[in-house]
Amino acid sequence: MSLPEKVYRELAAVVGEKYISDKEFILAGNRAKTPDTPIPYRSPEAILLPGSAEEVAEIVKICNRNGLDFVPSVSGAIALAYCMKPGCVLIDLKRIDRILELNEEDRYVVIEPGVRHVQLYPELRKRGLTYPAAAVGPGGSVLANISSFGGDNHTMYGSSRPNRHLLGVEIVTREGEILRTGSLQTGAGWFCSESPGPSLRGLIKGWAGNHGDLGIVTKCAIALDPCKGPAEYRTEGVSPHNRVYFDSDCSRVYVFNFERIQDVGDAIRALGECEVGSTVIKYFYLPMTLMMTDSANAFFEKWHAEIKDGVRMPLVVHLAARSVREREYEEKIVFDVMEETNGKRIPRHIEKWFEENMDFFMIVSRLQSVLRLGGQWNPIKLGGDSVQHMCDVGDAVSEFIYDFTETGKIFDAPNDYQVIPMEYGHFAMIELLYMWDRLDPNGGRNSMEFMMASQETDLRHHYHSSTPQGFDQRAEAMGRLYSDCHIWMRRIKEAFDPYYKPMQIPF
Repeated sequence: MSLPEKVYRELAAVVGEKYISDKEFILAGNRAKTPDTPIPYRSPEAILLPGSAEEVAEIVKICNRNGLDFVPSVSGAIALAYCMKPGCVLIDLKRIDRILELNEEDRYVVIEPGVRHVQLYPELRKRGLTYPAAAVGPGGSVLANISSFGGDNHTMYGSSRPNRHLLGVEIVTREGEILRTGSLQTGAGWFCSESPGPSLRGLIKGWAGNHGDLGIVTKCAIALDPCKGPAEYRTEGVSPHNRVYFDSDCSRVYVFNFERIQDVGDAIRALGECEVGSTVIKYFYLPMTLMMTDSANAFFEKWHAEIKDGVRMPLVVHLAARSVREREYEEKIVFDVMEETNGKRIPRHIEKWFEENMDFFMIVSRLQSVLRLGGQWNPIKLGGDSVQHMCDVGDAVSEFIYDFTETGKIFDAPNDYQVIPMEYGHFAMIELLYMWDRLDPNGGRNSMEFMMASQETDLRHHYHSSTPQGFDQRAEAMGRLYSDCHIWMRRIKEAFDPYYKPMQIPF
């Protein structure tokens, strides 16, 4: 359907003629289908760029009156940030982009959706503060990561997940009401996510966020942590050939290789018990190789010569101590633990890459290197439980992955999953990343079959590694492992959204 002229005029009266369009060449840039979803993208009926929460609320009310659906978006980095059915408008929030308050004493910052990591992170470091910046690259929306999506990152071991940092939230509900949560609703400010009576923090964030299903977050506050590194860092070169250094005697990076994931788990727990390290992560060996190289040819040479069989399970350890003496103490513990758990230090020239790309421990600006091979990649599982549970999940990947790697359906990297501990190993998450040929006419189907095989393995073993998200068939299937939470999720959705109509997604 095309947007009726009357409705277009109503919307234009809210945002202004400059910030609405239904022109074909504008719509075309916001419907490009990527191979990682079986759903053909549709053009939105129009694209709007509101400038405030009040404008967002008016847009939502107009959509409701006229039977239109809407999708909020900022950077468009995920498939859910596009219209998937007719009668839908795209609400692009990039104009709402202010850092509203930076409270250094109470350590929180209030931001709008359009604020990117590349804006906020350097500003905070200058003040000796930091936050868990999602590993999506510098252009990602801080608010979207913290409030409405997973936002997982490489620094959760020494701090915590982004959902622990969410404070007050302003959200436009599906009915167009502006709702403020936590201490905000009592007029006490942004400092707290909870308040007297039932809290809405879990509904808005939970583990992975509501993805816009329960409303549009227009402001939020996030808690800040003290920064253990230098306020500024030295850079050389131009991306993607740049280097980022921490000039500090208190900072050291070590990388160890393991043969067994259970030994990795033992090492993570032992380091956590001693509360040693700022970052500890069992990292992907495929993206690691891609980020270390500058061309597809260089990748394949390094992959086959050194990484595929030589660094199968890298455990990256970053020490960020308060003093040289503390760093030396932590180093002794690290090497004792590695000796006890069979961790072998990798070749120095590979380890040195992490020292020269300390941005890996911040926002991973080289993440675009993962796309160098010209294929398609997708992260799955993305759930969490104990360190031991995540290691068991990693062990079980071998039950289904070889059917796909040995037949060429996905790239042959059977250990390409990461395990990120949080809060010194009290918790952990797993992420399985795989790549396939996007030019293969069967590539999309192979990808979906692989995701199904992963999900079936989780269901068979009762693994908590694929957290239910949204309200589709995946949530219905996985919800039974989480106390039938999919039933409550649907009830909450129906309570918050009187316009809700279940959408059947082929998965």
